[in-house]
Amino acid sequence: MLGTITLTRRNEVSIHTYTSPEAGWLVNTHIIELPTQLLVVDAQYTITFAREVIRYAETLEKPITRVYISHYHPDHLLGAAAFSAPLYALAEVIAKIDAVGDRVASEEHEKHPDAIPAHAEKPSQTVNPGLVTIDGLRLEFLRLQLAETENALMIALPDHGILIAQDFLYHGVHVFLGERAFDTWIHMLQEFKMLPYDLLLAGHGAPGGPEIYDEMIQYLSFAKEALAKSSSGEDLKERLIAGFPNLGGRVLLDHQQRYLLPTHTGGIQS
Repeated sequence: MLGTITLTRRNEVSIHTYTSPEAGWLVNTHIIELPTQLLVVDAQYTITFAREVIRYAETLEKPITRVYISHYHPDHLLGAAAFSAPLYALAEVIAKIDAVGDRVASEEHEKHPDAIPAHAEKPSQTVNPGLVTIDGLRLEFLRLQLAETENALMIALPDHGILIAQDFLYHGVHVFLGERAFDTWIHMLQEFKMLPYDLLLAGHGAPGGPEIYDEMIQYLSFAKEALAKSSSGEDLKERLIAGFPNLGGRVLLDHQQRYLLPTHTGGIQS
């Protein structure tokens, strides 16, 4: 297996986290194991890594019944073609994928034609924020706005103190900053820090506790200042690596350059 698996257990709940290698941007797919079925959160960057998730899920001997797509970014969406279960997402995320998903897929397909499809899979099922019970487990669907991206899905397990935060949180990995929402993102981190979730599953990197909030606030505050001082994407990359030399996911620093400090006159593409 190219990726790694981390098993999180609390009370009767088990969540299996597949983390891709650096080539897959250290992105996480979380498998929520229920008594009779599996719920998957995010679909990986490439078909190769998505198939590893599926092969691991097969060892649990329960069917994948739903795949939740947290947001439209390629590392969470483009592996969806490997899954046969229906795709679920917030209405705002579905609209974004309908608008730009194929363009995002085409751009990444050019880089990795054998591992990424030329078109994005479109979620067919809408997730509404609020509480639901699936196979005896209470889940709360949360709509996060103006953090890493404009709209994103998080999934809380309120009876177990668990928050599947996806790209609201990065843990031990450089943060994608392409949408520049430093202030609102920091504000939401401060808000969620006050909530009773003490087991946090990030979109990139290992599970952790509330200390991730302070780590994220520190990174975003540093990055905001670094961006203001940077003359180019490479300059910003060097500043972020110097400030956080032990973080993984440096490929994300390359991916974000054209959004933060574009060299062309067309400006940032959303």
